[in-house]
Amino acid sequence: MKLSDLITDAGTGMVSHTKLWANIAYAAATVAFCYMAYAGTASAEIWLIYLASIGASATLSKLLSLKYGVKNEP
Repeated sequence: MKLSDLITDAGTGMVSHTKLWANIAYAAATVAFCYMAYAGTASAEIWLIYLASIGASATLSKLLSLKYGVKNEP
């Protein structure tokens, strides 16, 4: 996997704004979460919210791509 795969559309090879901003949001949330964990201020609720938001986003994205994705047939 190339680093550019995180922000480019697999079909067109062009920058996908959806992927770009989603990965920026994930990175910002991860940095904030890691800072809170390091400072000792991350509660159980923060853990659950962080893990649920990251997990739910990935799961919903996969489900939507399976339901509405275009199948590439040879």
